[in-house]
Order: sequence, then structure tokens, then C-alpha cells
Amino acid sequence: MEMSIREMRQQLTQLQTVLEKTPEIIITRHGKPLARLVPMTKSRPRPDHAKLRALQPRLRIASETLIRADRDER
Repeated sequence: MEMSIREMRQQLTQLQTVLEKTPEIIITRHGKPLARLVPMTKSRPRPDHAKLRALQPRLRIASETLIRADRDER
């Protein structure tokens, strides 16, 4: 479904109903596509910091050594 910015403003209160009936709305400006409005999908839970660290591969060289070498090169 395409909708101009003007139409979007006029129907803002009915937007939820429109989105329930239409999978996406293309917002246009002067007849040219400007944005696409889609319903949000369920997001997966974000892992905590400890889980993210466990997924990262271990460095063979300490990060302190890598940073020092990078600074010395500059």
C-alpha cells in the first residue's frame, strides 16, 4: 500500500488498523518512495555480557601488547 505524507498525517490515529490489514506501507513524497513502514517482528532476547565474551575467540597475543604495538607504529 502506498500513502503520501499528507495521507499519513490524516490517518495517523488509524495507523494501527491499517498496519494490521496491510503487511507494509510505502510512504511517498511527491509520488516518490521515501520510507517503508512495516510491523515490528518479535526480537530475540539479547545475550548477556558473559555469554558474548564466551562466544569470542581468545587472542593469542594479549590485547595490551596489540594496543601498544599499534600506538608505537603511529
